[in-house]
Amino acid sequence: MYRFGKLNRVLRGHYTYYGIAGNFRALQNVDRAVERYWRKMLSSRSRSGGVTWEAFQKIKKRFPLMRSKLHLPYQALQAIAVL
Repeated sequence: MYRFGKLNRVLRGHYTYYGIAGNFRALQNVDRAVERYWRKMLSSRSRSGGVTWEAFQKIKKRFPLMRSKLHLPYQALQAIAVL
């Protein structure tokens, strides 16, 4: 599962860079978009016509995606803010 590990590394870098206070809703949108795209790619490789959401949930349980996280919360952002 080399590609799966690479996907989580890319997500970790994205969340580290963009994970500041105020971006959490946008990061959650990224989570949903990545899940939809991952399912679409799995379905395109399936000869049986696609991966159902139930099957995809089992795959997600076995290979969990990294979830969005704030690396610079509001308190830390206020502490470094210069007025």
